[in-house]
Amino acid sequence: MQKYFLPITIYLFTASCGISYAQDIHATPPVLSSQTSSVTSEFEGLYKVGNTSCTVSPIKMAFEVKWTKGNGVMIFFFDKKTSDGKVIFVSEQLVKGRDKFVFEDDRYNVGVFIRADGKVFAVEKSRNQ
Repeated sequence: MQKYFLPITIYLFTASCGISYAQDIHATPPVLSSQTSSVTSEFEGLYKVGNTSCTVSPIKMAFEVKWTKGNGVMIFFFDKKTSDGKVIFVSEQLVKGRDKFVFEDDRYNVGVFIRADGKVFAVEKSRNQ
């Protein structure tokens, strides 16, 4: 009986420490999707860009942009988040440079589109998706 006394004592001590530690952990309730449906944190969906629009779809490590006026697709990549919180996505290299989406924050609702030739267009995420 004595040969089991030490292992049982160690086990009980370890278990009581674990229970004591677990009581100090405060679980937070999960965030339900219904609570976040009005906020999207994805560069995805329909965007009004100047007097046209485009549809953005995530693909692997990039974003496919299909313009309402125009043929084919453009591929954009996340570039950076600036010190003032703006988020920038850039296109593949074009003859004149790169096109850019510059969003005000990481909700991707409002920003500007800067074409490679320097022309700037207002961008707004469409509410009707």
